[in-house]
Amino acid sequence: ESIETCPRYFQDLWQEQKVWMEKKISKSQATWQIVVTHFPCGEDGENQEWYKKLKSEYGLDLLVTGHRHDQELWLPTEYHKNFMGLTCIVTGGGGGITSEATPDPNNTKDWYGEAQYG
Repeated sequence: ESIETCPRYFQDLWQEQKVWMEKKISKSQATWQIVVTHFPCGEDGENQEWYKKLKSEYGLDLLVTGHRHDQELWLPTEYHKNFMGLTCIVTGGGGGITSEATPDPNNTKDWYGEAQYG
């Protein structure tokens, strides 16, 4: 494979995982339906439609996510950003920095890991 095929590889993998998830969640008998994923709240490649589908068709109760470096709590009532209708948490465990802001080399007190940006 080549670097040009990399985006397609991950797009295909995401599509496969979505099919797998729907199959698994449709068979679940658990009281709570909780999905943990790397992709942050709202980032399903479909303007939140797929997560919304998991909520409406399969009873998804909570989405726990990562990727970003800040902690976030998305409530179902925050319509300006949350179109999914469910609670979503970003754990903030993206590592290396404490915010999504561009690092300020003149203010490093909150830096940790990642060799302090160099």
